[in-house]
Amino acid sequence: MRNFMVLPLLALAACSSAGAKEEEKYHMVERQPGDVGMYRYKTLCGQSKAVASAYLDDQNEAKYREWKQKSDLNCSLANDPFAR
Repeated sequence: MRNFMVLPLLALAACSSAGAKEEEKYHMVERQPGDVGMYRYKTLCGQSKAVASAYLDDQNEAKYREWKQKSDLNCSLANDPFAR
């Protein structure tokens, strides 16, 4: 009886894509207080690249384009000493 209760949970866990998991990590990093300005964007740059890469591996073109654009923005702000 217990095996029948666990199987639906395993099926739901398998539905999460690598991109969705990396995206959740990005949002966790984004919510962290502390770093400001270009230092914050350096952290977000690396994490947004990981999200874009994971969506590329998932072959999700729409999400890849969205996160590639975010990655480009975060990385350009990481190199801007006047970024807030």
